[in-house]
Amino acid sequence: MNTKTTVNRFRTEIVTALFGAFASSFAVLPAGADSLDAPTITVKYGDLDISNPQGATVLYARILVAAENLCSPYDRSGIAAKMRKDACVSRIVANAVTKTNKSALSAVYSSKTGKSVSTTPLATLQSH
Repeated sequence: MNTKTTVNRFRTEIVTALFGAFASSFAVLPAGADSLDAPTITVKYGDLDISNPQGATVLYARILVAAENLCSPYDRSGIAAKMRKDACVSRIVANAVTKTNKSALSAVYSSKTGKSVSTTPLATLQSH
């Protein structure tokens, strides 16, 4: 057997294995990002007037810190871990902003992320 052929075949197998491992790490993202048993935390804002931009900005910062803390188990090295943590933080922040249902907070969220959330009252969303 030719040494050159053996080395090329070995390299091909290594590259294929590495690519497969890298690609499969992305397949885990949706499952981790959409977990139904996600941890929760209460962010208090009774001391803020969240109807104005200043109060909403402070609340947004509190929500972001809480989300970062909740998603800290994903805080590992590597691109897949960073993507999982970013997805976790994004989901938690979006859910908190949606549940708070205040237009000033939604405006802060939109300005920070470029995304929008619904400020439709939850009662309207649930009625059919």
